[in-house]
Amino acid sequence: MNSELDHRKSSGYNPVIHYTLQLLALSLLLVWCFFILEPFITPLVWAGVLAITLYPAHNFLRSKMGNRNGWSAATITVLMLLIIIGPAFWLMFTTVDEIKELIETYRAGNLHIPPPAETVKGWPLIGSKLYALWTEASTNISSFIAHHQEDAKSIALGALGLLKNTGAGIVIFMLSIVISGFLLTYADALGDFFRQLLIRIAGSVGETMTSAAALTVRNVAKGVLGVAVIQSILAGVGFVLAGIPFAGLWIIICLILAIVQLGLLPVSAGVIIYVWSHSDTTTATLMTIWMLFVGVVDNILKPILLGKGAPAPMLVVFLGAIGGFIFSGFIGLFTGAIVLSLGYKLMIEWVVQSKATTVSESTVEVKSKPAEE
Repeated sequence: MNSELDHRKSSGYNPVIHYTLQLLALSLLLVWCFFILEPFITPLVWAGVLAITLYPAHNFLRSKMGNRNGWSAATITVLMLLIIIGPAFWLMFTTVDEIKELIETYRAGNLHIPPPAETVKGWPLIGSKLYALWTEASTNISSFIAHHQEDAKSIALGALGLLKNTGAGIVIFMLSIVISGFLLTYADALGDFFRQLLIRIAGSVGETMTSAAALTVRNVAKGVLGVAVIQSILAGVGFVLAGIPFAGLWIIICLILAIVQLGLLPVSAGVIIYVWSHSDTTTATLMTIWMLFVGVVDNILKPILLGKGAPAPMLVVFLGAIGGFIFSGFIGLFTGAIVLSLGYKLMIEWVVQSKATTVSESTVEVKSKPAEE
């Protein structure tokens, strides 16, 4: 052993350079792997979120099927595709058809906007300006669009961009659902792997991190996405029953507004204005009550679902979800909540261990004093 060390010293062996080269090689390999997987990161993260969220259902269904992982995962995958993707495509195609019909009606010169009611003038802040624009549009829609050409162009491009992004999102989500089925099939083995990985990285604290991350994902899925979907569906029911034009487009916008935590007020206000101007009093009254109810649903459900059994306080999970969304988009709803929750848990563990160490040292010091005396 000593002869080997002497040989290394004599040959100019430097352990700092050796370990530095090893770290550089490992870093290069990890970066290379990242670039290879980068095109699949979004569907993989969504697939992981879906797999974690659906695991309790998969576990229950697997027990009913005689512990057949594959059959249970396949059943859940097919049901998810039918429940989510079917209505999403219906909304997309319905909205596209409505836009095409609107364009054809405009080109044929048959597009007419009814004039606003006189009561619109009395609305606070926006009443007079809205009344003037509405009157101009109802008098001559072609002249109105020509006069506000840039605004109309930006709105049209924004709507087309929204439809394009929504379509791409649906395709990515379909791929994520299929991948989540494979993840559910090997859920137990993957769970053990990540548990061991976190233990390797964070020590004993890592043992609880896997369950904490899974619980955070489920809470965010229910408390943010779940509530947003419920609100959008309820609002969509009202749109369809009240005969609101472009109901599919407004449902998509409601879903986005609910996910980013802006609320449905912009859409609700426009819908209420429309029904009071174009429908009878009974319909307008019922629609107003319904949209007010839909608007406050999140205040009831979100505190229940977002923080129920969470490994971190609801405020930490909520701030993580919103901050993550601002930082990295929809995926950040989950990554932000998970990272902030795990950071909070690590900090609490560190404080508790530090406090326990201080108490232990104080106890030893107190016990040693009589002996010294």
